Amino acid sequence: MKICKIIIKDFHQFKDFELDLTHPETGEPLEKVCFIGSNGTGKTKLLNTIDHFFSAQTVNDVPLTYLKLQDETLSRSIWAVFTQENKAFFDENIEDYKGWEEEIYTIIRKTYLEFQYVLTSNSSLDDYVIEDAINQLNPTLAIFCPAELEKTVEFLDVPQTNLNDSLKLFEQFPSNHIVSNETITDFWKTLIYHLKKRDNDFLEFQNLEENQNRTVREVKEMFDQQHPKILDSLAKLWDEILGKAGLEFDAAGASNPIQLTDNLKAYIKLKSTGERINYNDLSTGIRNFIFKVGHIYSLYFNRPIERGFLLVDEPENSLFPDFLYDLVDIYRRITHNTQIFMATHNPIIAAQFEPYERFVLEFDEQGYVRARRGTVPVGDDPNDILSKDFGVRSLLGKEGVKKWERYIELRTLIKLTENKEEKSRMLDEFMRIGNEYNFANAVS
Repeated sequence: MKICKIIIKDFHQFKDFELDLTHPETGEPLEKVCFIGSNGTGKTKLLNTIDHFFSAQTVNDVPLTYLKLQDETLSRSIWAVFTQENKAFFDENIEDYKGWEEEIYTIIRKTYLEFQYVLTSNSSLDDYVIEDAINQLNPTLAIFCPAELEKTVEFLDVPQTNLNDSLKLFEQFPSNHIVSNETITDFWKTLIYHLKKRDNDFLEFQNLEENQNRTVREVKEMFDQQHPKILDSLAKLWDEILGKAGLEFDAAGASNPIQLTDNLKAYIKLKSTGERINYNDLSTGIRNFIFKVGHIYSLYFNRPIERGFLLVDEPENSLFPDFLYDLVDIYRRITHNTQIFMATHNPIIAAQFEPYERFVLEFDEQGYVRARRGTVPVGDDPNDILSKDFGVRSLLGKEGVKKWERYIELRTLIKLTENKEEKSRMLDEFMRIGNEYNFANAVS
């Protein structure tokens, strides 16, 4: 299931706002989407609105929204209409009705929280029916990663949880998650859950009839081939990031909780000496990032996710630019069957999306937000995205603009000056400014 259209009728800066999230040639829903735009254009509001659709919680500041969802298993599309209080589903043919948006809203106001209705092609707006198939539209996993800004959570050792809390995930594994500094404990619980689930799976595997005549070593080798260890897999992911700083995750030295009050003890260490590095001693950017991607990875690990949604607001926060170039690829590798939405101010992130996946939010003459697709091709120079899609008029600071103006002025003066000494002096200044600011390739 993927979102292929969003309509917001009248909410703050959105008025009759419509966003087509399909491929311009194939008409298929986009696998990944990037929102860019100046402050106040509603990038975060869009992510919050999408997140609210998957959440059972009531949110006060949520607009009347129409989401068009497409699911291959249903071989059709469904309109999901929701407010802060109600959620309902209607057949895609609802678009054939004149004034369908307003009439549906009247129906929505008469329903109770979380009632799910489907208008079939043989029904009228006054004769809608509940359909069991709508349950297939519920996501297997929906994750929201809010912008962290500079907010961090300090802890003395490792995130505080215990085996007893983690075992509750065997009873119910939630489908909706918030991944942030404030939910690091949830990440640690999930790691312990995977450790214990693997132990349980091994016992069941041992007891299979076909394994009774095999040696313990043979059974263990077969099991290990089919069931990777969460900490070993996490180490490979984290070490791609930590390795640049000479660090690594010590998966081999981690402790497996046994008593109900035990916690998972797993640490970062220096590659060169093996010295343990406290998580609080890591840079803010690296710590935030490894916990974020680790948490997301743990929610997908060895789980059959059929319909996933990942919403990430400002993934670039506190990260050195060199870390950003493969960021979107990392998120895609740690997820599967998932539609990814990102909101960013960073051109390096935006450049990792195709132009038709990149949506520029901007204000029209009436002060309402409109969206247009990007123009710069994927992988292009981020400076091109800044100037063409972000609409930044100049990439130079005030002093840089002055130097550019002087550079152009000197180019003209050198041609007009006949005095050799004066011309030589101006030529030296011209060359010095050109080399310092790399202006040589900017003019023909």
